[in-house]
Amino acid sequence: MSARPLPRSLPEGAPNGIGRVGRLLLLYWPPILAAVLLIAVWELAVWWFQLPNFVLPTPREIILVSLEDPRTLLQDTATTVGEAVSGYIAGSLFGLLLAILFVTWPSVERCLLPFYVTINSVPMIAYGPLAIIWFGVGPASKVVLIFLAVSYTVLINAVAGLRSCDPVAIDLLRSFGASNRTILVKLRMPASLPWIFSGLRVAVVHAMILAVVLEMLGANSGLGWSIYKATQMMSFVEAWVAVGASVVVSLIIYTIVTRIGKRVAWW
Repeated sequence: MSARPLPRSLPEGAPNGIGRVGRLLLLYWPPILAAVLLIAVWELAVWWFQLPNFVLPTPREIILVSLEDPRTLLQDTATTVGEAVSGYIAGSLFGLLLAILFVTWPSVERCLLPFYVTINSVPMIAYGPLAIIWFGVGPASKVVLIFLAVSYTVLINAVAGLRSCDPVAIDLLRSFGASNRTILVKLRMPASLPWIFSGLRVAVVHAMILAVVLEMLGANSGLGWSIYKATQMMSFVEAWVAVGASVVVSLIIYTIVTRIGKRVAWW
């Protein structure tokens, strides 16, 4: 029975008999090596300069504290991820639909884009207190602001991508009787996919930052709320646990979006 072929993204000359773990290591060894080196330098710096843990705890201390109450950490992580992913998905879909609307009817863009730019010209954090007053301290206030920030990022990238098509190619399709819908589906959308996924990757970071910071302004649970409580109680290692969890979650979501983008826009 022949060996299963390797993904295209593996380095040339990679052995065919390696397992799944081997493939993952071949694909991700640079970030894994960078993470190991960062942790080693971090541990060494804390030991060398004799830094107290309220200034900078070691990675080992952060891991040990995170294992003391994993259930609460998982609950807080689930809350933050739920807010970030909900706003991210809704904002991405809305931004893409709005971009298609703008490209199809430029007059709509001239009417709506100035208002959208005006709203996003102020950091979304500034709207945090208002959102909490309007929607409460629950997830709704976070999802709404994440939705606005993500939709704007996706909108700008998608519009640029949809308009990046060669005018000669558009004229050629029209000469064969193609409608605007056909041009959109067959030409504009495939050409815009790299732009769209660039916006989606940037939006991942925005979504997680907003979710954490807005929870610090007011929430019932979540990683941001955990950071705020730990800081007020002078439990700085617990604050680092929440920070580390948010970093790990952001990297996971970013990797998922990047992998989907490579499969969809494989060229």
